[in-house]
Amino acid sequence: MFLIFRILIGAIFLISGFEKLTSPYQNFLFIIQSYDIVPDNLALITAKVLPWIELLTGLFLIIGLWIKEATFASMLMFAAFITVVGQAMVRKLPIDDCGCFGEMVTLPLYAVFAMDVTLLVFSILLYLNYTKALQFSLDRQFER
Repeated sequence: MFLIFRILIGAIFLISGFEKLTSPYQNFLFIIQSYDIVPDNLALITAKVLPWIELLTGLFLIIGLWIKEATFASMLMFAAFITVVGQAMVRKLPIDDCGCFGEMVTLPLYAVFAMDVTLLVFSILLYLNYTKALQFSLDRQFER
């Protein structure tokens, strides 16, 4: 079960980061600005850096390298995503698509909120039991 959580969360971040990195950063910048919570200079930095963090976190989870650290990063990101999406729903911002997966997948805010809460729970469980997710991991190979 924990191996499945690790691979699932890793794949979601890997796909999300890759999609954003292969598209013009301005597309993701526009999405960030539509949430209207950070100044433009911070939105620009986020649009350029977050996709790399997602991609690397996903890669580390899939290959099983630094599982505990990558899981902690995923918990932080999911908590941030829940906060950002939640405030947009409360404020009734006119956002039809979360922008989570670039232009690859379109999800309404309520669906991504539920998905992020679920994935945060999976991340917490994985973090608390990360030794159970060491199967097929580089971390296990380096233990020897």
